[in-house]
Amino acid sequence: TLDERLRRTQLIAHETAHMWFGDYVTMEWFDDVWTKEVFANYFAARMTEPLFPDINHMLNRMKAHTSAAMSEDRTEGSTSIRQPLDNLANAGLIYGQTIYNKAPVVMDKLVEIMGEEAFRAGIQEYLTTYAYSNATWNDLIAILDRRCDEDLASFSDVWVNQRGMPHISLLLNDGKLRISESDPLGRGLHWPQTFTVDIVAGNTTTRHEVVMHGEEVTLEIGNADYIIPNSDGRGYGLFILGDNDRAALLTHYATIANEVTRQATIMNLRELYEANYISNEEWLSALIRGLGTERNALIASTLVGYVAEPLSALRSAEAEAELYAMSQSHTLVSCQQQLLRMLMQVTTSHDVCNKLYTLWHEAKHPLLNVNDYMTLAYELSLRFPERYDTIATTQRERITDEDRRRKFDFIIRSVNPSVEAQERLFEELLEPENRRIEPWTATVISYLSHPLRDRESAKYIYVGLSELREVQRTGDIFFPRNWVGALLENHRTKEAYDELKRWLGDNPDYPQLLRNKILQAAHPLLRVQQ
Repeated sequence: TLDERLRRTQLIAHETAHMWFGDYVTMEWFDDVWTKEVFANYFAARMTEPLFPDINHMLNRMKAHTSAAMSEDRTEGSTSIRQPLDNLANAGLIYGQTIYNKAPVVMDKLVEIMGEEAFRAGIQEYLTTYAYSNATWNDLIAILDRRCDEDLASFSDVWVNQRGMPHISLLLNDGKLRISESDPLGRGLHWPQTFTVDIVAGNTTTRHEVVMHGEEVTLEIGNADYIIPNSDGRGYGLFILGDNDRAALLTHYATIANEVTRQATIMNLRELYEANYISNEEWLSALIRGLGTERNALIASTLVGYVAEPLSALRSAEAEAELYAMSQSHTLVSCQQQLLRMLMQVTTSHDVCNKLYTLWHEAKHPLLNVNDYMTLAYELSLRFPERYDTIATTQRERITDEDRRRKFDFIIRSVNPSVEAQERLFEELLEPENRRIEPWTATVISYLSHPLRDRESAKYIYVGLSELREVQRTGDIFFPRNWVGALLENHRTKEAYDELKRWLGDNPDYPQLLRNKILQAAHPLLRVQQ
C-alpha cells in the first residue's frame, strides 16, 4: 500500500539522517537522545517528499507524526520529550511515540517561528560547531535563539520539558467564537502555537488564523452553521467543541473538499472519541459513512485504522457485513486490502467469519499474501476452535519458507483452544530463553490476551506485569513496551481493570519509566473503565 511504501522510504531516510544527527554530532547524554531522533524523523520527511511528488505531504506528516504522538500523549503515561535519565540501563525506556513523533511536530513549530532560512543557517552552524563532538539541546537552542526574535527558551521549556498536551475549547455564541486553553494536568501551562479555524455558513467557508499564547482569543465571526477547528492541521492538542459543532462535523466531515482539513478533522474527532465526547455508535457510523466516499488513499487508511476500536466494542454484525462488502468493492484497492486485514482481527459475526474462512480455505485472494493467510489461520482458530487442528495443519503445509514456518509453529500454539495449553505456554514465556525472538513472543502474548478471551485472560496481567523488570533486563530496548502492549491493549473488562489496579496498588514505588509504559499500554482499558 501507499502507507507501506512511504514508511519504507522514511525508514531508510531516517537511518541515513543519523549520519549527521547521532554520528557527526552526538548528544552529550541519553536524556537528549531525542535530539538525534527528532532530526532523523524531521529530515527523513524532507528527504522522502521529493520522491513522492503526487502525495500531499502535509497530510502525511499529520498522519505519521501528529496522530502517532497524540496516541501516547493522551495517556496517563505521557512523558516530556526531554526526560531525565539516571542510568544508561534505562535509556531504552525513554524511546516512544513522544520522541519519534511529537518531537518532529515541535520542530515544525520551531521552524514556523524562525522561518526556513534562519533555521537552516542555525542547523548548519550547529553541525559545524559540534562536528565529531557532543552537544546538548540547550546548545542548539542557544544557536537558534540568536537568529530569532522570539523567546525560544520559553517555547522549548513548555514543548520539550513538559509532558501532555493542551485542551483547547471553542465556544460559539452570538456571532463570537471564544477560544481558550487549559492545562489538563493543572500546572497552568500555556503552549504557544498557531492554527486556523474555518467558519462554515451555508455554502461559504472563511478561514481565521489563531495565535495562542495562553490568553483567551475571541473572534468576531458573525453567522455560522458550525466551525472546523485546526483546519490547517498545524495545531496540537485536544480541540473541544460544543454539541452542535461536534455533531455537524460527525455528519459533514466527509464532504470537506480540502484534504488536509478533512484529515485534521478526522483526527480531531478521534481525539474527542478517545476523551469520551463521542460514543462508539456515533463514531462507527461516521467512519463507515466517510469510508464509503473517501478517495484519498492516506485518509482512507486513517479511517480504517480508527474503525477497529468502535467495531470491536459494539460487535455489530450489520456494520461488519457493510465493511466486508466494502472490502470487496471499494474504489481504492489499498482500502480493500486494509479493510480485509482489519476485519481479520476484529470480526465476530458468524456470516463474516465464514466468508473469511472461505477466503483462507481457497487461498487465492489477489490482495492477500502468505503473512495474511498466517494471520487468518491464527484468527480463525480462535473463532472456530473445533477446526484448530485442521487449520494449523493445512496452513503449515502451505508455508514453504523455513523461517516463516518456524514463526508459524511458535505462534500457532497461542490459539490452541485448550486452556491448559494456553497456561503452559504463558508460563514458558516467563523464562527468558523461551522469548528470545521478541516480536513472535509479543504476538503470542497478544493472542493469549485476545479480545475473544478477554475475561479468562485477565489472570495473566498481574504475573505478566511482575515480569516486566526481568523483561527489561534480558530483552531488547523496545521489548518492555511491546510486552506490556501485548499484555494490556486488548483488554476492556472490569476483571482486567481490577487486576491492573491491584498490581499498581501493590507496586507504588515502581520505577517511573517502566510505570509510564504500563500506563500508556493500559489507556484503552482505563478509558473504558474509569
